[in-house]
Parts: sequence; structure tokens; C-alpha cells
Amino acid sequence: LQVGKYVTYRMDSLNFYYYGQLDTITSYLAKDSVEKSFVDGSGQTAWLVTRYLSDTLGDSWTPNETYTVTPSTQTIDMTENNLRYIKLAYPMDQGLSWTGNTYLPDNPYQDFFQFSDYNNIYDSGWNYTYIQTNQPFTVTNGTTYDSSTTVLQIADSLNVPITDPTSFASVTYWSETYAKHIGLIYRHTEMWEYQPPTPDGTQAGYKIGFELTMSVVDHN
Repeated sequence: LQVGKYVTYRMDSLNFYYYGQLDTITSYLAKDSVEKSFVDGSGQTAWLVTRYLSDTLGDSWTPNETYTVTPSTQTIDMTENNLRYIKLAYPMDQGLSWTGNTYLPDNPYQDFFQFSDYNNIYDSGWNYTYIQTNQPFTVTNGTTYDSSTTVLQIADSLNVPITDPTSFASVTYWSETYAKHIGLIYRHTEMWEYQPPTPDGTQAGYKIGFELTMSVVDHN
């Protein structure tokens, strides 16, 4: 957290389209740049981060969103799209768990997806846990970072892989890995569900939701 610092990621986004019958992966470069620090309403120092997007060639960058990071003596919080997450907690010891979604409202993704399983995610088993601390981690492009910490937020699934297309299926998975002196270097998120076809055949089976992978490619 220092003005002028940035991390660039390869971002691969999987979405379902044509009424959930097909899927497509869209790839970008995303650059998260620390723009400034400020004192928030509670008197704590927070940092404003702007995310810029580009195609995979990085020819031109367009501001996409901003978020804030607020460190304290006990946690590091992130507020994005008015949603506040407790991303990290102290001490950073393997096995430590905390309720990272405790500040989220009911059904926080309702403006984007009508999930049946993801209401009240602030109290539905999302216990963030350090599953790896101070360990090497290799990102997608093959670069290894010597000291990293991985947070597993949730890892739930039902009927996956889908062996019975007449039954409901779902995946809820979210993990993030942070490297010392850099920050986030890898994130993988899956939040989707499969609704089976109706018994009378008037509605085919379909998926709704998304997958997202972010992997660091550059930083200063």
C-alpha cells in the first residue's frame, strides 16, 4: 500500500450465455494501481485503488472501477461496489479462520445473478481460513513467489461433475493467494448453479453464474 504501486493480472472470465446453454471465456489484462491515501469516516487511513482494463496486448488502458483497502491492527478490509470484505486477519497463522463476509448484506449479488444458493453469504459457511502461509506459490505464467499466503473462503459443491443432468448442481468456491511485499497474486472464483430441465421438457437445463481467474503477470 503505497501510492504509485501497481499489480497487473491476466484475468479470464467465464460466463454463460444463450439462456445458460453455452459458455465463453473472455480474457483481459487488469492493472490495480494505488492512487492515493485518505482518512475515512472512522479515522483510519484507507487507500484508493483504481482498476484499469486492457485487452491481452496491453495496448491501451481504461479505468473500470475503484475500490478501497483499509488496514488496521487486526484486519485488512476491502470495499468494492459498496461491499465490504475482511480479506485478511491477524495473526497470519495457518488454520486461522474468520467471518470475512460479516459486513455483506442479504443476497449481495442479486443485481447481477439470481442465485438460489447464495443468499445470506455472510452467515452461510464462508469462514475464511489460512490454508497455506509463508510458502512458495507458482502462478499461471510459471513465476514462483517464495513467500505467499493462501486464503480459502469457501469450497462447496453439489453434483459436480454433473453426471446426472436431471438433478440440480452447484459450485461455490473462492480462494486468494497473497505474496509478501506485493499483495494479491492469484484468485480463483466459481459461483454457478445448474438448473435441470423441467419434467415436461418445456425448459432445457441451464447454468447461471460465473468463474473468474486472476493471475499476476507484472508489478512494481
